[in-house]
Amino acid sequence: MRIVMLALFARGARALSAVPAAARRLQKIKELESKHALLVESGAKPAVIRNARKELGRLKRTPPPVDGVESAVATFYGFFPVEEPSIVVQRLRQALEADGLVLGSVSVASEGYNGALAVPVERRPQLAQTLSTAAPELWPTEEDAIKALNWDAQPTRSSPFHRLLVKEKKRALVDGFEEPLDWDDCGAEVPPEAWHDEIARPGATVLDVRNTYESDAGSFAGAVPLNTSTFVESWPKLDEALADVSRDEPVHMFCTGGVRCVKAGAYVKQKLGFTDVRRLEHGVVAYERWAEERGESRFEGENFVFDKRVDAVVDAVEAPVMSDADLEARPPS
Repeated sequence: MRIVMLALFARGARALSAVPAAARRLQKIKELESKHALLVESGAKPAVIRNARKELGRLKRTPPPVDGVESAVATFYGFFPVEEPSIVVQRLRQALEADGLVLGSVSVASEGYNGALAVPVERRPQLAQTLSTAAPELWPTEEDAIKALNWDAQPTRSSPFHRLLVKEKKRALVDGFEEPLDWDDCGAEVPPEAWHDEIARPGATVLDVRNTYESDAGSFAGAVPLNTSTFVESWPKLDEALADVSRDEPVHMFCTGGVRCVKAGAYVKQKLGFTDVRRLEHGVVAYERWAEERGESRFEGENFVFDKRVDAVVDAVEAPVMSDADLEARPPS
Protein backbone atom coordinates (compact mmCIF):
# COMPACT_ATOMS: atom_id res chain seq x y z
CA MET A 1 0.00 0.00 0.00
CA ARG A 2 2.80 2.38 0.91
CA ILE A 3 4.52 1.77 -2.45
CA VAL A 4 1.26 2.50 -4.29
CA MET A 5 0.73 5.73 -2.34
CA LEU A 6 4.31 6.85 -3.00
CA ALA A 7 3.86 6.16 -6.71
CA LEU A 8 0.63 8.17 -6.80
CA PHE A 9 2.30 11.04 -4.92
CA ALA A 10 5.24 11.06 -7.33
CA ARG A 11 2.89 11.08 -10.32
CA GLY A 12 0.96 13.99 -8.83
CA ALA A 13 4.16 15.89 -8.13
CA ARG A 14 5.32 15.44 -11.71
CA ALA A 15 1.97 16.68 -13.01
CA LEU A 16 2.13 19.73 -10.75
CA SER A 17 5.70 20.50 -11.80
CA ALA A 18 4.55 20.64 -15.43
CA VAL A 19 2.30 23.59 -14.57
CA PRO A 20 4.14 26.93 -14.78
CA ALA A 21 4.59 28.65 -11.42
CA ALA A 22 2.81 31.68 -12.87
CA ALA A 23 -0.23 29.54 -13.69
CA ARG A 24 -0.25 28.02 -10.20
CA ARG A 25 0.01 31.52 -8.76
CA LEU A 26 -2.94 32.67 -10.86
CA GLN A 27 -5.02 29.70 -9.70
CA LYS A 28 -4.18 30.51 -6.07
CA ILE A 29 -5.12 34.17 -6.61
CA LYS A 30 -8.53 33.11 -7.93
CA GLU A 31 -9.03 30.85 -4.89
CA LEU A 32 -8.18 33.69 -2.50
CA GLU A 33 -10.42 36.12 -4.39
CA SER A 34 -13.31 33.67 -4.07
CA LYS A 35 -12.53 33.21 -0.38
CA HIS A 36 -12.47 36.97 0.21
CA ALA A 37 -15.76 37.48 -1.65
CA LEU A 38 -17.39 34.69 0.37
CA LEU A 39 -16.21 36.22 3.66
CA VAL A 40 -17.62 39.60 2.69
CA GLU A 41 -20.91 38.10 1.54
CA SER A 42 -21.31 36.03 4.70
CA GLY A 43 -20.68 39.01 6.98
CA ALA A 44 -17.49 37.69 8.55
CA LYS A 45 -15.67 39.74 11.17
CA PRO A 46 -13.78 42.75 9.77
CA ALA A 47 -10.46 41.40 11.05
CA VAL A 48 -10.98 38.10 9.21
CA ILE A 49 -11.86 39.92 5.98
CA ARG A 50 -8.87 42.22 6.42
CA ASN A 51 -6.48 39.29 6.89
CA ALA A 52 -7.85 37.57 3.80
CA ARG A 53 -7.41 40.76 1.81
CA LYS A 54 -3.82 41.11 3.05
CA GLU A 55 -3.03 37.53 2.08
CA LEU A 56 -4.41 38.16 -1.40
CA GLY A 57 -2.46 41.40 -1.72
CA ARG A 58 0.82 39.76 -0.70
CA LEU A 59 0.39 37.05 -3.29
CA LYS A 60 -0.40 39.54 -6.05
CA ARG A 61 2.72 41.54 -5.23
CA THR A 62 4.99 38.50 -5.18
CA PRO A 63 6.19 37.30 -8.60
CA PRO A 64 6.36 33.55 -9.19
CA PRO A 65 9.83 32.00 -9.17
CA VAL A 66 11.61 30.85 -12.30
CA ASP A 67 10.35 27.29 -12.26
CA GLY A 68 12.13 25.47 -15.07
CA VAL A 69 8.86 24.69 -16.89
CA GLU A 70 9.81 25.51 -20.47
CA SER A 71 7.29 27.82 -22.13
CA ALA A 72 6.68 28.46 -25.81
CA VAL A 73 5.83 32.09 -26.58
CA ALA A 74 3.86 33.31 -29.58
CA THR A 75 2.94 36.78 -30.78
CA PHE A 76 0.07 37.31 -33.21
CA TYR A 77 -1.96 40.09 -34.80
CA GLY A 78 -4.45 40.84 -37.54
CA PHE A 79 -6.09 43.96 -38.95
CA PHE A 80 -9.62 43.64 -40.28
CA PRO A 81 -13.09 44.77 -39.09
CA VAL A 82 -14.24 42.94 -35.97
CA GLU A 83 -17.92 43.22 -35.10
CA GLU A 84 -18.84 43.22 -31.41
CA PRO A 85 -15.29 42.81 -30.06
CA SER A 86 -16.64 42.71 -26.49
CA ILE A 87 -18.38 39.40 -27.23
CA VAL A 88 -15.24 38.02 -28.86
CA VAL A 89 -13.22 39.05 -25.80
CA GLN A 90 -15.66 37.35 -23.43
CA ARG A 91 -15.53 34.01 -25.27
CA LEU A 92 -11.78 34.15 -25.76
CA ARG A 93 -11.15 34.97 -22.10
CA GLN A 94 -13.38 32.13 -20.93
CA ALA A 95 -11.65 29.61 -23.18
CA LEU A 96 -8.12 30.63 -22.22
CA GLU A 97 -8.95 30.79 -18.51
CA ALA A 98 -10.55 27.34 -18.73
CA ASP A 99 -7.34 25.98 -20.19
CA GLY A 100 -5.54 27.12 -17.03
CA LEU A 101 -2.04 27.07 -18.51
CA VAL A 102 -2.15 30.02 -20.92
CA LEU A 103 -0.61 33.30 -19.76
CA GLY A 104 -0.08 36.61 -21.54
CA SER A 105 -2.22 39.33 -23.08
CA VAL A 106 -4.64 39.74 -25.98
CA SER A 107 -6.21 43.01 -27.15
CA VAL A 108 -9.26 42.95 -29.43
CA ALA A 109 -10.62 46.08 -31.10
CA SER A 110 -12.92 46.94 -33.95
CA GLU A 111 -9.79 47.29 -36.15
CA GLY A 112 -8.35 43.84 -35.32
CA TYR A 113 -6.35 42.06 -32.62
CA ASN A 114 -2.86 41.93 -31.14
CA GLY A 115 -1.45 39.60 -28.52
CA ALA A 116 1.31 37.53 -26.97
CA LEU A 117 0.73 34.25 -25.12
CA ALA A 118 2.90 31.66 -23.40
CA VAL A 119 2.09 27.98 -22.88
CA PRO A 120 4.10 25.01 -21.64
CA VAL A 121 6.01 23.62 -24.61
CA GLU A 122 4.03 20.39 -24.71
CA ARG A 123 0.77 22.40 -24.90
CA ARG A 124 1.85 24.39 -27.93
CA PRO A 125 -0.16 22.30 -30.47
CA GLN A 126 -3.40 22.88 -28.54
CA LEU A 127 -3.27 26.71 -28.56
CA ALA A 128 -4.38 27.16 -32.17
CA GLN A 129 -7.39 24.91 -31.64
CA THR A 130 -8.39 26.81 -28.51
CA LEU A 131 -8.16 30.17 -30.28
CA SER A 132 -10.08 29.17 -33.40
CA THR A 133 -12.83 27.45 -31.41
CA ALA A 134 -13.32 30.40 -29.06
CA ALA A 135 -13.02 33.21 -31.61
CA PRO A 136 -13.86 32.12 -35.18
CA GLU A 137 -14.34 35.82 -36.01
CA LEU A 138 -10.57 36.19 -35.69
CA TRP A 139 -9.48 32.71 -36.78
CA PRO A 140 -12.18 30.98 -38.88
CA THR A 141 -10.24 27.70 -38.87
CA GLU A 142 -7.52 26.08 -36.81
CA GLU A 143 -5.22 26.44 -39.81
CA ASP A 144 -5.79 30.21 -39.73
CA ALA A 145 -4.73 30.29 -36.08
CA ILE A 146 -1.67 28.15 -36.80
CA LYS A 147 -0.58 30.61 -39.51
CA ALA A 148 -1.16 33.61 -37.22
CA LEU A 149 0.92 32.31 -34.31
CA ASN A 150 4.48 33.62 -34.57
CA TRP A 151 6.48 31.39 -32.22
CA ASP A 152 9.80 32.42 -30.70
CA ALA A 153 12.80 30.53 -32.02
CA GLN A 154 13.52 29.01 -28.60
CA PRO A 155 11.38 28.28 -25.51
CA THR A 156 11.95 30.21 -22.30
CA ARG A 157 12.97 28.60 -19.02
CA SER A 158 9.86 29.89 -17.30
CA SER A 159 6.67 31.64 -18.36
CA PRO A 160 7.52 35.32 -18.94
CA PHE A 161 4.00 36.39 -17.94
CA HIS A 162 2.34 36.57 -14.53
CA ARG A 163 -1.27 36.41 -15.59
CA LEU A 164 -3.77 36.34 -18.43
CA LEU A 165 -5.33 39.56 -19.72
CA VAL A 166 -7.89 39.52 -22.52
CA LYS A 167 -9.40 42.95 -23.09
CA GLU A 168 -11.38 45.04 -25.52
CA LYS A 169 -9.43 48.11 -26.62
CA LYS A 170 -10.16 51.13 -28.79
CA ARG A 171 -7.13 50.20 -30.91
CA ALA A 172 -5.43 46.83 -31.30
CA LEU A 173 -2.23 48.87 -31.44
CA VAL A 174 -2.23 52.41 -30.04
CA ASP A 175 -1.08 54.82 -32.76
CA GLY A 176 -2.23 58.32 -31.78
CA PHE A 177 -4.28 58.86 -34.96
CA GLU A 178 -7.74 60.38 -34.63
CA GLU A 179 -8.84 58.50 -37.75
CA PRO A 180 -7.30 55.16 -38.76
CA LEU A 181 -5.46 54.71 -42.03
CA ASP A 182 -6.13 51.88 -44.46
CA TRP A 183 -4.18 49.09 -42.77
CA ASP A 184 -4.52 46.90 -45.87
CA ASP A 185 -2.40 49.39 -47.84
CA CYS A 186 0.80 49.00 -45.84
CA GLY A 187 3.36 47.57 -48.25
CA ALA A 188 4.49 44.05 -49.06
CA GLU A 189 5.65 41.43 -46.60
CA VAL A 190 9.13 40.09 -47.34
CA PRO A 191 9.97 36.60 -46.04
CA PRO A 192 13.18 36.26 -44.00
CA GLU A 193 15.21 34.59 -46.75
CA ALA A 194 14.50 37.40 -49.23
CA TRP A 195 14.97 40.05 -46.54
CA HIS A 196 18.40 38.63 -45.74
CA ASP A 197 19.55 39.28 -49.31
CA GLU A 198 17.74 42.57 -49.94
CA ILE A 199 19.08 44.49 -46.95
CA ALA A 200 22.66 43.54 -47.93
CA ARG A 201 22.43 45.48 -51.18
CA PRO A 202 24.48 48.71 -51.23
CA GLY A 203 22.38 51.78 -50.47
CA ALA A 204 19.37 49.85 -49.14
CA THR A 205 17.11 51.95 -46.91
CA VAL A 206 16.36 49.91 -43.77
CA LEU A 207 14.30 51.39 -40.92
CA ASP A 208 14.18 49.98 -37.40
CA VAL A 209 10.70 51.05 -36.23
CA ARG A 210 11.20 49.75 -32.69
CA ASN A 211 11.95 51.93 -29.70
CA THR A 212 15.40 53.13 -28.69
CA TYR A 213 15.95 50.59 -25.91
CA GLU A 214 15.22 47.80 -28.39
CA SER A 215 17.48 49.19 -31.11
CA ASP A 216 20.28 49.65 -28.59
CA ALA A 217 20.08 45.96 -27.64
CA GLY A 218 20.47 44.76 -31.21
CA SER A 219 19.58 45.51 -34.83
CA PHE A 220 20.45 44.80 -38.45
CA ALA A 221 23.73 46.31 -39.59
CA GLY A 222 23.12 49.66 -41.27
CA ALA A 223 19.52 49.99 -40.13
CA VAL A 224 18.33 53.50 -39.23
CA PRO A 225 16.70 53.60 -35.78
CA LEU A 226 13.77 55.94 -35.17
CA ASN A 227 14.96 56.67 -31.62
CA THR A 228 11.50 56.68 -30.08
CA SER A 229 10.35 56.00 -26.54
CA THR A 230 6.87 54.88 -27.60
CA PHE A 231 5.29 53.87 -30.87
CA VAL A 232 3.10 56.98 -31.07
CA GLU A 233 6.28 59.07 -31.50
CA SER A 234 7.05 57.31 -34.78
CA TRP A 235 5.37 59.64 -37.28
CA PRO A 236 7.62 62.73 -37.15
CA LYS A 237 10.61 60.38 -36.84
CA LEU A 238 9.59 58.65 -40.07
CA ASP A 239 9.23 62.04 -41.76
CA GLU A 240 12.77 62.91 -40.69
CA ALA A 241 14.35 59.55 -41.54
CA LEU A 242 12.91 59.52 -45.07
CA ALA A 243 13.19 63.25 -45.89
CA ASP A 244 16.00 62.77 -48.41
CA VAL A 245 14.90 59.43 -49.84
CA SER A 246 13.29 59.26 -53.28
CA ARG A 247 9.62 58.26 -53.16
CA ASP A 248 10.34 55.56 -55.73
CA GLU A 249 13.13 53.93 -53.71
CA PRO A 250 12.33 50.73 -51.80
CA VAL A 251 11.91 51.30 -48.06
CA HIS A 252 12.58 48.27 -45.86
CA MET A 253 11.28 48.29 -42.28
CA PHE A 254 11.20 45.83 -39.41
CA CYS A 255 10.00 45.47 -35.83
CA THR A 256 9.89 42.62 -33.32
CA GLY A 257 6.86 40.65 -34.48
CA GLY A 258 5.50 42.63 -37.42
CA VAL A 259 2.49 44.49 -36.03
CA ARG A 260 4.10 47.92 -35.79
CA CYS A 261 5.27 47.71 -39.40
CA VAL A 262 1.66 47.39 -40.56
CA LYS A 263 0.85 50.84 -39.24
CA ALA A 264 4.27 52.34 -40.02
CA GLY A 265 4.06 50.95 -43.55
CA ALA A 266 0.59 52.39 -44.03
CA TYR A 267 1.84 55.81 -42.90
CA VAL A 268 4.87 55.76 -45.18
CA LYS A 269 2.74 54.79 -48.18
CA GLN A 270 -0.36 56.88 -47.59
CA LYS A 271 1.03 59.97 -45.84
CA LEU A 272 4.56 60.20 -47.25
CA GLY A 273 3.81 58.88 -50.73
CA PHE A 274 6.35 56.05 -50.99
CA THR A 275 5.40 53.47 -53.59
CA ASP A 276 7.58 50.51 -52.54
CA VAL A 277 7.38 49.64 -48.85
CA ARG A 278 8.72 46.26 -47.73
CA ARG A 279 8.05 44.83 -44.26
CA LEU A 280 9.97 41.93 -42.69
CA GLU A 281 7.36 39.19 -42.45
CA HIS A 282 6.63 38.42 -38.76
CA GLY A 283 9.54 40.62 -37.72
CA VAL A 284 12.81 39.74 -36.05
CA VAL A 285 11.17 36.77 -34.30
CA ALA A 286 10.61 35.00 -37.64
CA TYR A 287 14.00 36.07 -39.00
CA GLU A 288 15.71 34.50 -35.99
CA ARG A 289 13.92 31.19 -36.59
CA TRP A 290 15.06 31.24 -40.21
CA ALA A 291 18.62 32.34 -39.35
CA GLU A 292 18.94 29.60 -36.75
CA GLU A 293 18.14 26.96 -39.36
CA ARG A 294 20.48 28.55 -41.89
CA GLY A 295 23.30 29.14 -39.43
CA GLU A 296 23.82 32.72 -40.63
CA SER A 297 22.35 36.03 -39.47
CA ARG A 298 22.63 39.73 -40.29
CA PHE A 299 21.03 40.68 -36.97
CA GLU A 300 23.68 41.90 -34.56
CA GLY A 301 23.15 41.80 -30.78
CA GLU A 302 20.08 40.74 -28.84
CA ASN A 303 16.44 40.79 -29.89
CA PHE A 304 14.88 42.79 -27.07
CA VAL A 305 11.37 41.57 -26.31
CA PHE A 306 8.99 43.45 -24.08
CA ASP A 307 8.57 40.88 -21.37
CA LYS A 308 12.40 40.62 -21.48
CA ARG A 309 12.48 37.07 -22.73
CA VAL A 310 16.20 36.83 -23.33
CA ASP A 311 16.94 35.40 -26.73
CA ALA A 312 18.54 31.99 -27.06
CA VAL A 313 21.82 33.57 -28.16
CA VAL A 314 22.13 35.19 -24.73
CA ASP A 315 22.01 32.15 -22.49
CA ALA A 316 23.56 33.62 -19.37
CA VAL A 317 20.57 34.89 -17.41
CA GLU A 318 17.24 33.55 -16.30
CA ALA A 319 14.32 35.24 -18.08
CA PRO A 320 12.60 37.58 -15.62
CA VAL A 321 8.81 37.57 -15.54
CA MET A 322 6.58 40.59 -16.04
CA SER A 323 4.66 42.27 -13.26
CA ASP A 324 0.92 42.72 -13.67
CA ALA A 325 1.48 46.44 -14.29
CA ASP A 326 4.11 45.66 -16.94
CA LEU A 327 1.72 43.29 -18.67
CA GLU A 328 -0.99 45.95 -18.76
CA ALA A 329 1.45 48.39 -20.36
CA ARG A 330 3.16 45.84 -22.60
CA PRO A 331 4.27 47.57 -25.79
CA PRO A 332 3.42 46.04 -29.16
CA SER A 333 5.58 43.61 -31.10
